[in-house]
Amino acid sequence: MTAVEPTTPTNTPTTAARSRRDVLCGLMVALVAPGALVAACSDSSDSSNGGTTNGNTGAPTSGGTSSSGLTALDKVPDGGGLVVANPDGGMILVVRTGSEVKAYNAACTHMGTTVAAPVDGVSTCPNHGSQFSAADGSVKKGPATKALAAINVKVDGDQVVLA
Repeated sequence: MTAVEPTTPTNTPTTAARSRRDVLCGLMVALVAPGALVAACSDSSDSSNGGTTNGNTGAPTSGGTSSSGLTALDKVPDGGGLVVANPDGGMILVVRTGSEVKAYNAACTHMGTTVAAPVDGVSTCPNHGSQFSAADGSVKKGPATKALAAINVKVDGDQVVLA
């Protein structure tokens, strides 16, 4: 008995050219796999816990949200604020001065990036540096030209809720 060499070419990456089918299959995997990974790795219960953003780094932090409100009032620093998830979609910048609470759509009016929580009364967009006043949402520095849109909120017990 003698060994016989295979007569059909093997599809090894180093010796054979990629076929159109191989390329298309690879492309489909590249397009479908990230979505599947995101869906598999995400936790749908995360939408109820706040999903806020740290004003210094943009990293997720806990906003202290409960099922009945946007956040607990004591989680919003007096003279500052935080970014919390909007139950209707997107993010909300919640700011507080004493017992007065205001809120704004946290999407920068330049290109839609979520602005950071205010530092010294100013919320900054991490993308291009637009700055907004925490007191009224107005533009302090561009490239944004429009103020952050106000969102009606109120304090209900110890919670900040949509009005």
